[in-house]
Amino acid sequence: MSLDRLARLGFVLVLSLAAASPAGAATSFDFLFSMDRVHNDNQYFLNLAVSNSGYQRPALEPLLPRVPYVEADLPVLFFLQHASGWPLPNLVDLRAQRASWSVIFTRVGVPLDVLFVGIPDDPGPPYGNAWGYWKKNPRGARLRDRDVCDLVQVQLASRWVGAPAYEVVRGYPRGVTAPVFVADKKGRPYHAQQGKHGEGKQGGGHGPKKGHGKPKSH
Repeated sequence: MSLDRLARLGFVLVLSLAAASPAGAATSFDFLFSMDRVHNDNQYFLNLAVSNSGYQRPALEPLLPRVPYVEADLPVLFFLQHASGWPLPNLVDLRAQRASWSVIFTRVGVPLDVLFVGIPDDPGPPYGNAWGYWKKNPRGARLRDRDVCDLVQVQLASRWVGAPAYEVVRGYPRGVTAPVFVADKKGRPYHAQQGKHGEGKQGGGHGPKKGHGKPKSH
């Protein structure tokens, strides 16, 4: 085999190994643990989720590579740990097996009712269908992962700012997601941190963050 062919095969092997690396390996989650690293409403929400969870960085950080969608799944893991009493690493194991959130809720004995506390009536789009499906079949409902993740955020936002969950969820058609709602109520303190370091409002879009971190529908 020629040296040129060997070189080409080596290059392909390097690319293959890089593609096989965990998606989160090169992702920094410093914003979870430090307000100095927070640059937008979604990161601020996740920072609050960690600070309210009671988990310190040395205990939590080793679990992150095993979480399929850190930005979407982490609040659900904390919420479910609090509701079920299951150890967080065990919940991470279940999610790492790509089980849907509805299946995991059932497995750990937490009814989906907890997602609709404070939402007594059909909230309309985008979660009216999920509410109606659950209302008709509260024991057997299977919700999309995206709906579970967002409804958990609604419940956490309600808890953190003392607003009714119904008020939070009704903001979604206007683009006021739970992270935006919380940031509005709390005055975006991360802007003050950025100002201390001369960063201004760089990278701080207040709307929903697009791209990575969202689970696929099940």
